[in-house]
Amino acid sequence: MPNSKPPASPLNLLDNVGAGIGIVDATGEVIWMTSRLAEQPAETLRLFAEQCALALPQFATSPTLHLRKRFRSGSNTFELLISPAPGGGASGVLFDVSVHTRLSERLDAVDAAGADLLDLDAQIVNPLNVAERLALLEGKIAQAMEREFPGQPYEIRLRNRKTDQLELVIGHGIDPLRIGESIFARPAANGISGIVASSGRSFICPNTDTDPNYLPGLPGARSSLTVPMLLRERVIGIVNVESLRANAFHEDDCLALETYGRYMAMALNILDMLIVERSSTSERVSAILRDELAVPTQRLRDATMDVAMGKLGAFEHLERALEMLSARIKGATSGPQSVLGIDRLPRDRSRDPWIEGKRILVADDDANVRETIQGLLQEAGGLVENRPDGSAALELVRRAQDEGKPFDLVISDVRMPDRNGYEVFRGTREASPACAFLMMTGFGYDPNHSIVRSTQDGLSNFLFKPFQAGVLLEEVRKALGAPQ
Repeated sequence: MPNSKPPASPLNLLDNVGAGIGIVDATGEVIWMTSRLAEQPAETLRLFAEQCALALPQFATSPTLHLRKRFRSGSNTFELLISPAPGGGASGVLFDVSVHTRLSERLDAVDAAGADLLDLDAQIVNPLNVAERLALLEGKIAQAMEREFPGQPYEIRLRNRKTDQLELVIGHGIDPLRIGESIFARPAANGISGIVASSGRSFICPNTDTDPNYLPGLPGARSSLTVPMLLRERVIGIVNVESLRANAFHEDDCLALETYGRYMAMALNILDMLIVERSSTSERVSAILRDELAVPTQRLRDATMDVAMGKLGAFEHLERALEMLSARIKGATSGPQSVLGIDRLPRDRSRDPWIEGKRILVADDDANVRETIQGLLQEAGGLVENRPDGSAALELVRRAQDEGKPFDLVISDVRMPDRNGYEVFRGTREASPACAFLMMTGFGYDPNHSIVRSTQDGLSNFLFKPFQAGVLLEEVRKALGAPQ
């Protein structure tokens, strides 16, 4: 066949093996090498010859021995397979394993960071409130992300299991969505985050200018990496990293972030369980019951004594005492739907100079809670209105500002059907910058992580339900600027 090529010689084939092949004689000199080995830097050749020479004494006693050595030369890592060569020398096959080594070391670092993330010791975590717990977790995540993606902005969003909304939990350098905007775990019209959350598969966007799936996040972003946070293969959220450079992310970045994402999923799951405080809820309820039942129990004893002594109206007193006891039990065990200790406030209390005349708005979807708070603050002299949801509250805040009668304080529950506490806080601050804000949450539980997000934006006033009426008044005074 006139067009057939002659077979390649064995020596030519060797030129394509690894990073090079060479033979070292009994004196430790390289007496032959492939062209690929000859292209290596002088330091790499020196270390190649040195490692082969060190193997010669072992080959003298074990002529069938084969050795595997690893060494670094500059920024590269090499693996060297050494075998006995004819004439008492040694032959070496060199492989550049830098990429594999760097990835292995990176994954080792990610594993270490993940183990640290899961080290949520109960003795450390239990005394902390929800904001402090999330801050502890965020600090650990921030350290790991800075090490793996130095200087790159990122955000972490959790998936709401009921609505599929991707709620921002931690944001670092990426602006949050505008009020009213939402992202859902859906494959269309929700950007790359929606695709990743709905499919469970990572997405590298090498160039945001040419990818129709990309929705603007970081101003000027040119590329992004988005991975799912998986908990037993269930997508509980996403991690999104963005860069001002195109093609900033590669497959090893994706693998590292996927691995760390699993650790984050486990840590957030553990933290949510700690936040709910299932193990200590019964103790807290018992303490609340003891405290709340003290007054009606004494009244019950007094009424019983009156019945025994045949006093006039004793049975009516007994009936009222039983009604109070029943109401207190219901109130104390209803968790976040309780404002406690109202009857222990001074009966002759006067109007509070820090509350009197102040325009205050209470937003809570529980009518009993908002009306109780409204009544307490009106008794203290406040001009108080209430709304059952976040949207209605924000509409009233904007209208009051436009009419030149802005609110001095907004008190909002952290969880309402239409808007979470963080959205109400941000909307209030945007519409009425001078308005103070006080956020309430039940049993320290914050499903949308509004508290830590609001804390990051400067909010420092919180009420953890169930709270005493006296604590409410104290926190309102503090939010309105009263000296501590």
